[in-house]
Amino acid sequence: MNSYTKKKIISAVAPVLSGLGIHKLFAPGYAGLGQILTFHRVRPDQDEERIHNHLSLEISPQQLEATIHFYKKEGYAFLSLDEVFEALKKGNAKTKFVAFTFDDGYLDNYTVAYPILRAHNIPFTIYITTNFPDYRAILWWYILEKAVIEKDVIEFTFGPSGDYRFSCKNRTEKEATFDAIRSLINQSFQINDHKELLKNIFDKTEDQLYDYSKGLVLSWDDIRTLNADPLCTIGAHTVNHFPLSQLSEKQLQDEIEISRQLIEEQIATSVQHFAYPFGKVSEASWREFEMVKKLGFKTGVTTRIGNVFPAHQHQTACLPRISVNRVTTKDVLYLQSSGMLPFIVHRGKKVITH
Repeated sequence: MNSYTKKKIISAVAPVLSGLGIHKLFAPGYAGLGQILTFHRVRPDQDEERIHNHLSLEISPQQLEATIHFYKKEGYAFLSLDEVFEALKKGNAKTKFVAFTFDDGYLDNYTVAYPILRAHNIPFTIYITTNFPDYRAILWWYILEKAVIEKDVIEFTFGPSGDYRFSCKNRTEKEATFDAIRSLINQSFQINDHKELLKNIFDKTEDQLYDYSKGLVLSWDDIRTLNADPLCTIGAHTVNHFPLSQLSEKQLQDEIEISRQLIEEQIATSVQHFAYPFGKVSEASWREFEMVKKLGFKTGVTTRIGNVFPAHQHQTACLPRISVNRVTTKDVLYLQSSGMLPFIVHRGKKVITH
C-alpha cells in the first residue's frame, strides 16, 4: 500500500474519529506546544493525470485558506520560526502555536500562497534550495512523473546492476514504477554519478534537465521581494536537494553552508533556519543534526510527523513537522494537532530526536 493510499484511508476514517471526540483523549499527553506545518506547492486543482506522490506535496488555494481558518478557530497563535525558537528556549509558550513552512522554493509560493498568507497576516518560512533560483536544479521528481504518465515502458542502463526495465501500462504500474525509480535515485545516490543516472533514465541532456525548472521556481528577485515583507522568513534547504545521509562530511557541510552563504548574499539578511531535504530518518539523523548545530542555525526541521514538545528546547536542530496535503481535511487536522495521528504512526513515542 503506497503512502497516498494510506493518507486517503486516514482521511476517510477521520470524520468518524473526530466526530466521536476520540482525538481529544490524546491531547493532554501528545498535543504538545504546537505544530510546524510543511507545505510544498499551492496550485489550483487541474484536470490531469497525476502520481500520488505529487498530490501529497500539493494543495489548492482553498485548502490553504481552510487550514488557516482551522487554526484560527482552534485558538492557535501563528508564530514565525524565530518566535518558535524563542518560545522553546525561554520555555514561555503561553498558548498553543502553529508555524507555516514551505519547502524548496516554488514560484506558486509567491504567486498563489503569499497573497493568501498576507491577507490573513500569517508569518511563514520558505526554505530555498539555491539551485532553484539559479536554474541549475534538476526537478527529477516532476520529470519522473511526466515520464511514467506518458510512457508504457521506461528502460535505461546504469551502474553495476546494468539494464533496468519498468512497465507503465496502467495506473497501478505507473504508481509502482514511480516509487521504484524514486527509491533507486535516492538509495543509489552518488554525487559524481547523479546527473549521469538522470540523463540515462530520462534520455535527456543536462541542459534539458535544467530547463524543466523554468516557470516552476522562484527567482532571486521573487525571493528578495518576499524577504522584504516582515511576515516572511527565508531559510536554507541546501544547494542541490541531495539526500544528506548519502554525502561525505565535507559534502554535507558544503551543501548546507554554501546554500546559506548564497542566500545571504542575495537577500542581505542572516539565514538562521534550515530544512533537511527529504527529511526522513534514513535521510537525516544525528550526523546531520550535529552539523546544523555546528553551523549555528537556530532551527532545523525534518519531515517526521510530530508535534513540538517542551523537550525540543534542547533539540531545536531536529524539529518534527506536520505535512499538509490534498487529503488533509479539517478532521485530519484534528487527529494531527491533538497528537493522535503521530501517536499511531510512532506507536506511542513522542518524536524528539528520532
